[in-house]
Amino acid sequence: MNELLLQWLPAVLVLIVSGISFIMVRRERRARLAAEKRIAAIETVMKAARQQQESLAKQFKELQSGTLGMGNKLADMTRQIEMLEDRQGEIVMQNDPENKLYSRASRMAELGADIEELMKECDLPKAEAELMMRLRQLRR
Repeated sequence: MNELLLQWLPAVLVLIVSGISFIMVRRERRARLAAEKRIAAIETVMKAARQQQESLAKQFKELQSGTLGMGNKLADMTRQIEMLEDRQGEIVMQNDPENKLYSRASRMAELGADIEELMKECDLPKAEAELMMRLRQLRR
């Protein structure tokens, strides 16, 4: 029986080694397939992330250009408001009765009116009438 065992021993060993090799090859193949699936899943996630990043970059550029446009419009509106405030101030000054009197007194002084006329016609105190006359002399 020992002889029979010795005859079959190499064949049994070959079968055992072949079986172990087969099992190992299958495990390696399964592991490779699992790794390939993980890689494919990662590539899919990366592709979706790239697409989302491109979309967000495009949206950011649109927001940025819109913000710049709004900034320019705000700057224009600020300039317009300042201009309107200046004009409003001028109108208020023109409608101020005291300014009208001083403007009239200034014109009268330019036309040669004396201190007494300025005091009487424009209802100015003597000191203000004298100041108007001095200003007229300085302008000459």
